[in-house]
Amino acid sequence: MRRITIIAPMYNEENLVSEYCERVLKNLKPLEIDYTTEILMINDGSKDRTWEKMSEMYEKYYPKLSIINLSRNFGLEGAINAGLEKAKGDIVIVMDADLQDPPSVILELVKKYEKGYDVVVAKRKKRESDTFFKKFSANLYYKISDKLSGKLKLEKNAANFRLLSRKVVDELNKLEEKNKVFRVTVPFVGMKTAVIEYNRDQRFSGKTKYNLFSMIRYALDGITSISIEPLRKIFTISIFSSIVTVLLLILSIISKEKLYILGFIIGFFSTMILVSLTIIGEYTGQIMIESKRRPISIIDDYKTPNNIEE
Repeated sequence: MRRITIIAPMYNEENLVSEYCERVLKNLKPLEIDYTTEILMINDGSKDRTWEKMSEMYEKYYPKLSIINLSRNFGLEGAINAGLEKAKGDIVIVMDADLQDPPSVILELVKKYEKGYDVVVAKRKKRESDTFFKKFSANLYYKISDKLSGKLKLEKNAANFRLLSRKVVDELNKLEEKNKVFRVTVPFVGMKTAVIEYNRDQRFSGKTKYNLFSMIRYALDGITSISIEPLRKIFTISIFSSIVTVLLLILSIISKEKLYILGFIIGFFSTMILVSLTIIGEYTGQIMIESKRRPISIIDDYKTPNNIEE
């Protein structure tokens, strides 16, 4: 019988572990006629009792659960990667554990898979619950990513909630880079892809772990992992800034406000230099990370029914 594995990364989510397990297992019941189902929860170095709660659920719902405890907090991408490495399912579904991704959507994902798709992306219909800033920054990120993605198609308003066939998971696990961004590596692998739309629910408990700086860092990781197009844009910026500088110099010669215009020239040109150096520095940093060849995450403990890891 084919197996479905649900990957659920968690960080400081002690208050929703039990509710998450109950809701997901309830929604998986209609599939148990044709599939063996399991939840694979990953504790991403939580500082609360998330791991203890996972262990309780593991005993309660055995053999429906497997749990992973990472040695420290590696971030969402590290947790997802650990889950992909250990997932045994013929179908693997990655979803947020805060229950904003409704477990009922799992059935729709599987239906698409049964029609021959290797990847099924769950796309949000609306972002009504998001703040104005979150909507604005998300739209800006998708627009920039779309301009830089080249042959890759990144689905707008789609996060990590998606279904993968075993073939896709195996290909993802072969990728050797350390700066893995799930929503970028999946379209990179390709395969036959479908998209479904769904309404995202409110978070069940607690607060989001993403602040402004973590979102910026995540966006930079995503953009630099897509392509080297930003580096090529520097050439365009250089030509543009040179032309503007020459024009402003000519204007300063014929204008009475020479000091004002000269100050603007210096400020404009300095800004262009800083932007270029920032882009180059970000790529240099990624090269340093890749050159160290450190694992994206480290598993401290792994509990799975009958200790069967393969």
